[in-house]
Amino acid sequence: MSGKIFRFAPPAMPPEVVNIFKSGDSEGEQPSSAPDPEATGANPPDPAAFASSRTPRRDTHEPVKKEGDAVHQPDKKPYMRKSRALSPLVKLMEGPRNSSYTNPMNSTIEIYTQHFELKERPFTLLPDPDFLFWSPAHQRAFTMLEYGTLTGAPITLITGEVGAGKTTLLHHFLKNLDENFKVGMVSNAHGSRGELLRWVLMSLDQPASEAATYVDLFDQFQEYLISEYAAGNRVILIFDEAQNLSQESLEELRMFTNINANKDELLQLVLVGQPELREIVQQPELRQFAQRVASSFHLNTMDESTTLAYIGHRLKKAGAPRNLFTESASRLVHKNTHGVPRLVNQLCDLSMVYAFAKNQKTVTLLTVEQVLEDGAFFGAPAPEKNDETA
Repeated sequence: MSGKIFRFAPPAMPPEVVNIFKSGDSEGEQPSSAPDPEATGANPPDPAAFASSRTPRRDTHEPVKKEGDAVHQPDKKPYMRKSRALSPLVKLMEGPRNSSYTNPMNSTIEIYTQHFELKERPFTLLPDPDFLFWSPAHQRAFTMLEYGTLTGAPITLITGEVGAGKTTLLHHFLKNLDENFKVGMVSNAHGSRGELLRWVLMSLDQPASEAATYVDLFDQFQEYLISEYAAGNRVILIFDEAQNLSQESLEELRMFTNINANKDELLQLVLVGQPELREIVQQPELRQFAQRVASSFHLNTMDESTTLAYIGHRLKKAGAPRNLFTESASRLVHKNTHGVPRLVNQLCDLSMVYAFAKNQKTVTLLTVEQVLEDGAFFGAPAPEKNDETA
């Protein structure tokens, strides 16, 4: 029996996404006489599609002349920006500029997207396979998932930092499986030995009577695997957040993989979790489990250049006519998120809200700085660096 997968070959990254930011061209290189969108609220001139927008940075305020040639000095010190007095988010919700914030949430989202000429929000926190960014690491991780499934690997292990894109990658993988694969998805399974087997049966839409003994449940599970095998189907169990499984549960899963028919595996396991999952599996007590891991990969966080390309990719997928983030703004996003995709999404989304509140069409360095200074972005400590393993 052979199972096949609808092979997905990630297309080469388009040049306009890869080369979004041109080297040797930064915000600080603009003539000092150029207007500052951060201070005036005016829209910057539209650059070429998805070329980085640049705006000069001013750290001082020039005197403003009043009638009678009297010079009015700002109340604040020269190096302080007026916008620091009141958060743009507060102005947006309290001021009269846009009363739609008193309307249902859908109205707010529509205005947010219309302001930036988008079809949808580009930086949501929910996993979305349509927005999957094929970084080199994600391509290799997908290859290992596909390899493990095609070759009938008993156990495939995918790990990565929180928010590294594991779940999004997994959803894309499931989206492209053939119909002859029966998939059971288990998240945050916990409990005793018999309870784990009940989780498994329920994930496969099989009854799991509370009155049934462990022997009864195991016999039922084995009969299910045999019947699916006879029908030409393959069964895959996927455990998300697998780092929460106990050693006893992992050993039980290993025993499940012993159910086979001649040379064919009747069950394949895919374990997805945080980096500590690798440490758990490598413990001496689980050496038999580790020996059955035939395919594995660890997703690292994104470096700076990958983060810049990631931001441009999501904007383009959302329908943006150009890159809405300046290069220096994107670099600051990477510095404060350490290249974790979920944190990049969070900080970019907040920065776009701030730009929207100030009626700006481009997210500049000053806007990202203000999000950080206002404490709107909680962020996270830098994750430990781990080597990729395939």
